[in-house]
Amino acid sequence: MRLPPLSSKLFTVLALIVALLLPLGLVRNLVAERESRRDDVTAEVARGHAGAQVLAGPVLWVPYTETHVRLLPADTAGGRPREETVTETLAMTIFPQQLDSRVELATDTRWRGLFPVTVYDSTHAGTGRFVWRVPEPGRPGARIALGTPVVLFGISDPRGLHAAPRLVVDGVAREVAPLAPGPLPAPLPLGAALAGTLPQPGAVLEFGWTMSLAGTGSLAWVPLATENTVALRSAWPHPSFGGSFLPRERRVQTDGFEARWRVPALSSQAQQQFLRDAAHPQVWERFAVTLADPVDLYRLTDRATKYAVVFIVLSFAAFLLLELVRRWRIHPVQYLMIGLALIVFYLLLLSLAEHLGFARAYVLAAAACVGLLGVYLRHVLGSARAGLGAGTTFAALYGVLYAILVSEDNALVMGALLLFGVLALAMLATRRLDWYALSAPVGGPLAPPSPPAAPVAGPTTASMTTRA
Repeated sequence: MRLPPLSSKLFTVLALIVALLLPLGLVRNLVAERESRRDDVTAEVARGHAGAQVLAGPVLWVPYTETHVRLLPADTAGGRPREETVTETLAMTIFPQQLDSRVELATDTRWRGLFPVTVYDSTHAGTGRFVWRVPEPGRPGARIALGTPVVLFGISDPRGLHAAPRLVVDGVAREVAPLAPGPLPAPLPLGAALAGTLPQPGAVLEFGWTMSLAGTGSLAWVPLATENTVALRSAWPHPSFGGSFLPRERRVQTDGFEARWRVPALSSQAQQQFLRDAAHPQVWERFAVTLADPVDLYRLTDRATKYAVVFIVLSFAAFLLLELVRRWRIHPVQYLMIGLALIVFYLLLLSLAEHLGFARAYVLAAAACVGLLGVYLRHVLGSARAGLGAGTTFAALYGVLYAILVSEDNALVMGALLLFGVLALAMLATRRLDWYALSAPVGGPLAPPSPPAAPVAGPTTASMTTRA
């Protein structure tokens, strides 16, 4: 028995939707591939310029030796224990009591083919103070011999330095340079030795420094002082603040931004992490600013493709309802053509956005697909008015999709209202349809079988005799 017309058409439309998932998946894979290529280009520029920068310090690092006498068992029974002098090389870290930094950040855009990469040059000026102290012996009777204290700087990518940082401690200029290997490796790569007479315990060492540093993408600080303050200013209008601490004050406008962080040691684990895990600076707490791209075309295009199935389902459902209500006939091949046109929109959007930007690419891609669908449906439906109405409907849908994409905060409520409106429209349009009649098999229900005919009686013997 043949399927009812409505059931047959529903199965056909569902099969077409499933088949269209293949080209849609290819488009989504292409979006991911182009985004990966963009990330590779960013990494390539960072290798030639400088990567994302993370700053730690300054901190005061004091190497010293501790000498003590250790008793060893006697060589012979009844002999006297032997003494051995043991010298250990250790180091003490003195964190700043106060650290104030002022940063000016200028941005630039480098291009590799179609891909822009945001880089920056920053100037840093800071002041702070150390309170000098001497290490305590780890064992009773041990002797402490201090080495040369070193003011350490941590810069994640020293290639970004335009020149050596300038450091002044108690009015004396100190040279900052990469540290030579020693018996005890320093936890940070750059430093300035404080050669000369050591201060008395409790003395305050005032210091200041300046440096110019280049980087890519983001700039971060590790709060190692007891009181950390960073004031940052830039002409970049789209900062993204991250890390463990957000700025206490911020001002973001179209001509740039200003931000100010204040992080006390009581609210940070950075000092403990520095002492406990100096070999893994990636785990240290930090606060950061990222020069975000306000319109990430690959992220927006990927979000748009997630709505593609909804677009296809809504479009096919609308045409199916039109077939039922208006008695129009649309062939499955025509459904397929319409679905492919809806998918090609995302391919056009991706390719044009890499040249023109997302907004202009969206307008052009939507206009091209709306025009194509309007002309095609004018001939499919046999009516210029119907083709114009279909084109207008698709234009409205693309407009709603764009509003959803650019308004992340309201995307959920806008999508929910769209689906509710479509469902309400479908229910109102089909409220008078006789679904049972539409679902009846072709030719109507089978007639019940007729009862068997009564057998015809033959002539009796009596009648035969009479006739004879």
